[in-house]
Amino acid sequence: MSLTSDDYSVHVDGHTVAVTGKTGPVHARWVLTVDGREVDRAEAAGDFSLRGTLPNGSAVRAEVHQSLIGPTEVVVHHRDEEISRFHGFVA
Repeated sequence: MSLTSDDYSVHVDGHTVAVTGKTGPVHARWVLTVDGREVDRAEAAGDFSLRGTLPNGSAVRAEVHQSLIGPTEVVVHHRDEEISRFHGFVA
């Protein structure tokens, strides 16, 4: 965790699911990757979702909750089950 970027990763069914947030000129840039391959991205603040699919076809989702001044919470779901919850700060 830093003031300009956060990088969270978790293993799901043998695959690495990562969420990266980096400070941008207006809003942070958020990227969801599966095994290093980008599957979704957003330039946003507030509450939003990043969605993707594992190679086995099952759904993954990262719910991002970011205040306008930085504190963040990222919740990773596999199918509809919460897998991990992370806290950080991206301005």
